[in-house]
Amino acid sequence: MGRSFTEFTREVERETRKEGAAAVAEAEAFRTHFQLAREFIERRQALGLTQRQLAEKSGVQQSEISRIEGGNANPTLQTVQVLARSLGAEVHLVQRQGKAGRALVVRRRAAGAGRRRSR
Repeated sequence: MGRSFTEFTREVERETRKEGAAAVAEAEAFRTHFQLAREFIERRQALGLTQRQLAEKSGVQQSEISRIEGGNANPTLQTVQVLARSLGAEVHLVQRQGKAGRALVVRRRAAGAGRRRSR
């Protein structure tokens, strides 16, 4: 039988490091690009929504959602925010662990988050 996916990705990472800094930077950009797509898919599915239902809820065309989830789009921040809100999530910059710089991630909103309390 063949290797596991984890073994395969570790081998790709080793080969990328051997290629040098430019290859590592390109691989990181690739990983980040698809991370956002994966987070949208996971959140949408967790809510039991189809792409069509998310399109109706958000006002973003289903074809655009499909391209975003497939990693074939470069959505604006506004589109990312609209989709995140429609999924009960927010967009934040989060410090990467062990690395300089920041990563853009979609986080699920806590119940009542973002609402002001009346005094």
